[in-house]
Amino acid sequence: MTVRNAAIYCRISHDREGRALGVAKQEEDCRALAERLGWEVGHVFVDNDLSASVHGKKPRPGFEDMIRRVEAGEFNAVLAWSTSRLTRRPMEHERLIPLFWERKIPISTVKAGDIDYTTARGRSRARDDARRDAEEAEETSERVERDVQRRAEAGEFHGGHLPFGIDADREIIRGKVKYVRFRHHTTDAPRVRDAARRLLAGETVYGIAKDFGMQPRTLKRAITNPAIAGLREYNGQFYPTPWEPIVDREDWERVCEILSDPSRRTSETNQRKYMLSGLVYCHCGNRMTSTSAKRTEGPTYECSPTKTGGGCGRARIVMRPLEEYIAEQVFTRLDSPDLREAMARESGGVDDKERELRKAVMDDEQRLVELANERDDNLIGEAEYRRRRARLTDRLEANRMTLERTTRKRARTNPPPGAELRAVWADKGSVWKRTILASIIERIDIGPHPVNPDTGRLFTSAPPRRKGEDHEAWRKRFDLHRARVFASRVYVTWLV
Repeated sequence: MTVRNAAIYCRISHDREGRALGVAKQEEDCRALAERLGWEVGHVFVDNDLSASVHGKKPRPGFEDMIRRVEAGEFNAVLAWSTSRLTRRPMEHERLIPLFWERKIPISTVKAGDIDYTTARGRSRARDDARRDAEEAEETSERVERDVQRRAEAGEFHGGHLPFGIDADREIIRGKVKYVRFRHHTTDAPRVRDAARRLLAGETVYGIAKDFGMQPRTLKRAITNPAIAGLREYNGQFYPTPWEPIVDREDWERVCEILSDPSRRTSETNQRKYMLSGLVYCHCGNRMTSTSAKRTEGPTYECSPTKTGGGCGRARIVMRPLEEYIAEQVFTRLDSPDLREAMARESGGVDDKERELRKAVMDDEQRLVELANERDDNLIGEAEYRRRRARLTDRLEANRMTLERTTRKRARTNPPPGAELRAVWADKGSVWKRTILASIIERIDIGPHPVNPDTGRLFTSAPPRRKGEDHEAWRKRFDLHRARVFASRVYVTWLV
């Protein structure tokens, strides 16, 4: 009598609680079956929370390991709770047939009896079981998909975790915990509104997330989620949610446009340290780099002969006064009425065409919901529903693409007037400041150190104090001196 060294295979498709109770029960029943058959259990292979149907996308490491070790001759029998636990894919049955047929390896199940791959009748039965299991899995998938579609069209919550910014009560309904009475979260919803407002005002995700104590990717995922606009996306369509929007849909779309702009800097680990980093260039054409503090001057921008491709190494300018000078130039420029008017035209405020497109998109989305309700109420047949839905979907996608092209240029940062910017400038970080500057400045070129026309020599870094001159008078002369130096040495190329 052949001694059977059996492998037990256990699998369950969904384990929402992650407690593996289903596979534990399968193992218990399979061990009892092995004892009745007189087989020794060599190993238990488990795939928990993994589907074996044709719709399953994830690999099953336990199943693949079992097949590999059966091929290696470690086991000469297999136990499973049912044929559907082993696999629901006809192609996998065809893969198993030659392996178990050639080695005369029996398969025994708790619920479906034995699977005999060694006879024509047994193989025919196995193929019939596989076809039936696959059909059952596909029908289940279609039923679930129809239910999800119905819930989306009815504006019901899809389940799972609540979106960031949304809260709800929990009640036990028919033995399951359900979310009811949705509302805005008392602390997270204000954060979402504040983040959207600040992003539209020109701040960065990195800077906002730092203030909130969040990871930038977490904040980005939260403010680009359609749920904050009272929307749910399913199969490329938007449907209403059972809660009120935290931000307007138009603002949410603008946020998504800004964050999807490929020209944005997305690195979270290489943020600019200084507000002019990457914008300052030497008169030789080389980009100047920041250096640490030297003596009492503080950090500087220098043209390095060894960094960024190699420069002349002859230009250097102290960072803090340059930043103050550039900030004043920006404030003055942004207060110009002509510039504000030009920027308004450039940023492309919402015009009648865009309003019409947005209204058309929202109307078609509402028509899709109404169309589904007509089908559910048996006012129209399935064929008519599909025909009208296809026409609406095509028109909706065309309008969305046109709207995206129309509004893409509005994703650019639109800085506030100079007076408003001056009032908040000192309280903002370098990342926020650089975002504002980079939206209106292409580059800053630093020329050679100017020559004093009175002496014919280079200007010194500061005018010497005259005999008997107090500090206030000297400081006034110093500011005038620096303004003359910067006016003749610093050249700003504006984007707007």
